[in-house]
Amino acid sequence: MNAKQLVVGIVWFGFAVLTIAIFAVEGSKALAIPYPRLASIGVTVDLFIELVLVSIWMYFDARKRGKSAIPFILVALVLGSLGPLTYLFLRLGDSRAEPIFRVGHRPLEAR
Repeated sequence: MNAKQLVVGIVWFGFAVLTIAIFAVEGSKALAIPYPRLASIGVTVDLFIELVLVSIWMYFDARKRGKSAIPFILVALVLGSLGPLTYLFLRLGDSRAEPIFRVGHRPLEAR
């Protein structure tokens, strides 16, 4: 396990504990969507858009690597960030995967 995986693993574990606690306290009400305030609706829509964008990245990244992101996307639909966090944890552990980004990489110069 490398340092990046350790960080993602800690975040995953914390969010998993929070998710379990929410379902333990709220039960099936945790899946309901009663939003009495406009701000709550805005935050929810924003998080949904972000989750869709991350799911699109996971799909194309996995496809490029000859893998499938569908299980992680399905987990994301039910448990939110746990799907992308699990995908990222496993991807960072794959020594054959290209880096997600390169530090110090210079952009192409305009001609």
